[in-house]
Amino acid sequence: MDAAALSFLMLVAGLVISYWVIRLAVRHAIQDADRRRFRNRS
Repeated sequence: MDAAALSFLMLVAGLVISYWVIRLAVRHAIQDADRRRFRNRS
């Protein structure tokens, strides 16, 4: 495997990992906001 393919794979892996981290963070932020809104309503 040459260096170009290896660097391309590293780039793709980094994008996938950052995508998953952002998705998890957004989902947790939405859940926290819903929990806070529910607590304030009651």
